[in-house]
Amino acid sequence: MTDTWGNVMSTARRRSNPLFLLSVEIIYRQFMPFIWFIMALFIAVGAHSTELQKLSNTTYLLDTLLSEDKYDRRIRPGIGGDPTVIQTDIEIRSFGPISETEMIYSMDCYFRQTWYDKRLRFHSHKDVLSMDWKFLQKVWIPDTFFLNGKSSYLHKVTVPNKFIRLRKDGQLKYSMRLTVKASCPMHLRKYPLDTQACPLEIGSYAYPIQDVLYEWKGPKAVSRSDDVVLSQYDFVNITLKHRDNVVKVGDREDRRSILVVHFVIRRRRGYFILQIYAPCAMIVGASWVSFWINRSDAAGRVAVGATTVLTMVTMGFGGRGREKVFSATAIDWFVVMCFTFVFAALVEYAFVNFIDNYEKLQIKKQMELDREKKKKEDAIGSIAEPADTSPVKETAGGFTSVRFQRTVGKDSRKKSSEEHLLQQQMQLQQLMQNQKFSLRRRPFTGGKLSLKKVYKNRHIASKVDSYARIVFPVTFAVLNVMYWTLFLHIMDDEIVAPIENGENSV
Repeated sequence: MTDTWGNVMSTARRRSNPLFLLSVEIIYRQFMPFIWFIMALFIAVGAHSTELQKLSNTTYLLDTLLSEDKYDRRIRPGIGGDPTVIQTDIEIRSFGPISETEMIYSMDCYFRQTWYDKRLRFHSHKDVLSMDWKFLQKVWIPDTFFLNGKSSYLHKVTVPNKFIRLRKDGQLKYSMRLTVKASCPMHLRKYPLDTQACPLEIGSYAYPIQDVLYEWKGPKAVSRSDDVVLSQYDFVNITLKHRDNVVKVGDREDRRSILVVHFVIRRRRGYFILQIYAPCAMIVGASWVSFWINRSDAAGRVAVGATTVLTMVTMGFGGRGREKVFSATAIDWFVVMCFTFVFAALVEYAFVNFIDNYEKLQIKKQMELDREKKKKEDAIGSIAEPADTSPVKETAGGFTSVRFQRTVGKDSRKKSSEEHLLQQQMQLQQLMQNQKFSLRRRPFTGGKLSLKKVYKNRHIASKVDSYARIVFPVTFAVLNVMYWTLFLHIMDDEIVAPIENGENSV
């Protein structure tokens, strides 16, 4: 257009006609916008026609590919030849909750499957065609299911959350958003110091391994988002495996291709240490306070023992932080150990109190015996002392006989007749023969009774408390070292997946 106008102007200059130049300029200024509008309209119509042509070509392409004469969605790709390979990958968006009682776990994920269908190859200006969920009703898709699934479902808000992409070489990529609830067999003998491996098994419901073969799409086929965090567990590892499963169908057996992923998770122990382990250990320590309380203060020692026992029963066996499982767990053994120490502290006071009362009873009996002996010796002395005689001892037959010689008494004493002295001597001999006592009197210093041989273990009650102050803490510390060493380093978790250095580490 510019070249034409330049030619016109050059011609006008050559003719040197001012009127002609003026008329041409007026026409150019008036009609030039209109001319530009017409040109833009032609360009827009051409572009629109191009888009319509492309759209019509895509529609025609899909109608051609999916025509009933060329494509049957009921038949798998490559039927009669090699099995159809389904490459699978999973992206985890959220994980949990995990129930130890029901032994199930749930997760929200993007589940993707990729396979080739040579019947859907095409030639177009586009390399990939993105289709919504309605397109899935027109093509063959694998009948994938979760072998250990419980109540999985597809998200349908606001529309079914799935799509498919078709590449020009016949590759289809099928993606959907699922919430999967699957069973997780747990070994809880180390609970809450345990590590669990929750599996997810993926396979075909109808096709044997000769028709459909599943494979993981690379070593990082199962991944999780960075914001996936569990409240009670830590992710340790994610391991990928492939195995064949034998399924009996009627009279024959089919081998199915199965993909298995294990989510290895370790339970966080902070909650249990703060809520169970530390309080139980402190209650055991509180029960040892009774060892420093005087054993005569029965009310104080019994109150401490009974309070710690009841608190231990409520906290340890009340069900808080403990799962109802068929066998004893690690936390059960710890609670039983703590309860044993608390109960033993109460039994220790019962033993000390019994020994103390037994000592007092023996002392009381010995004092009564001493009083009886003193009375008898006083009675013997009252008979022997009035006589002014000096005793002569004669031993015969294991008994001591006493014979008194008559002496001259003082003027202040009364004189006794010879018959009276003989009568007293006969009575004394008769008394000694019946009681088997010697006339030798035991001295009573200051009027106090002799208690040297009352009870050989007179101070055993005090010794028991002294020993308990050392034995109980040392034994509890040794058992704790053995407990934590056993459950943390010696006893295994009985999981089938490797804990460290798996095929797909996260």
